[in-house]
Amino acid sequence: MKIKKGNLLIGFIQVISIIIIIISLYYIYLWYIDNKKTENILNEIYENANVSSDNISIDNDLKIEVENIDFNKLINKNPDTIGWIKVLGTDINYPVVQTNNNDFYLTHSFDKSYNKAGWIFADYINKNLKNNELDKNTIIYGHNRQNNSMFGTLSNVFKEEWLSNKENHYINFSTLNNNMVWEVFSTYIIEKEEYYIQSNFSSDEEYISFLNTIKNRSTYKYDVNISKEDKILTLSTCTNVGKGRTVLHAKLIYRK
Repeated sequence: MKIKKGNLLIGFIQVISIIIIIISLYYIYLWYIDNKKTENILNEIYENANVSSDNISIDNDLKIEVENIDFNKLINKNPDTIGWIKVLGTDINYPVVQTNNNDFYLTHSFDKSYNKAGWIFADYINKNLKNNELDKNTIIYGHNRQNNSMFGTLSNVFKEEWLSNKENHYINFSTLNNNMVWEVFSTYIIEKEEYYIQSNFSSDEEYISFLNTIKNRSTYKYDVNISKEDKILTLSTCTNVGKGRTVLHAKLIYRK
């Protein structure tokens, strides 16, 4: 009897193990399919977006590459398109979309098909981006994907090779009618919160306090001054552990 009970237990464990393996393989398959769809969409975007670049001089003749994007085809594909972002020293090089909430593009791709990879999107509270108007703080989100897509390489900003290359400290985020360059002044990891993603401020004093707080959080001390006149850009993604957030802040230094 004991032998039979033991065999039953072993058989039960084996069945459970097989079920777990099948479920795991299924989710790996779905992950692969989502990544493949994203790759195909990106290839189509890069082929049809008519991306060119110019070099501009910043900070004692440091040459920074600025992307020139023909947005017409992108808008025809997705009217939610509001800009393009490129972060040097990472794989971040995407059109940016925006809708009337912060949920849709967590699970939908650029072509609006369901995809857990999501897409790179601007916070809906920055309502005037399509009119090329900037709030004090423009916020952009993306998933931290293990295959390095979306904001999967934003964590590069903590690596010595990224930090030691001054060119990496400048971000090209441009809207439909303006090419813009932003200079990084703070990078850090923090638990999930609402503070760093606020966009409107009741007074200059409140905004200055906000800027000082997020600057002092930085794990690397950038030699960048900030003031109440500055417009800033915030990039945010999840970390691989817990509910933390990887955050980058940059200030607008060039707009044309």
